[in-house]
Amino acid sequence: MYSIGFQVPAPVEAYKALHAAVQSVTDSASEGLVVHVARPTDAGFEVIEIWQSKEHFERFMVETLPKAAAQLPPMGAGAPVGKEFDLCGLLVFAPEPIVI
Repeated sequence: MYSIGFQVPAPVEAYKALHAAVQSVTDSASEGLVVHVARPTDAGFEVIEIWQSKEHFERFMVETLPKAAAQLPPMGAGAPVGKEFDLCGLLVFAPEPIVI
């Protein structure tokens, strides 16, 4: 498993727009993505993702995210830097994808 988090100093509306754009360029959940969680913060928003492997994450960052970002106006400060972290535990029960 590969886990990474992003603290993004941008309005949560920017996340919502990018999330919708990602969904529009993929016909299903991104291959290898186990969990994607986003939440608003005082400084903008945070994204935490768990992938089956770092290779799956990197493929998404090269093949899917740029296509989605190209549909949106520039957000300014550039892409946030992700921080990898060690995953201590993960428990997910869902018979099919849940998208909010």
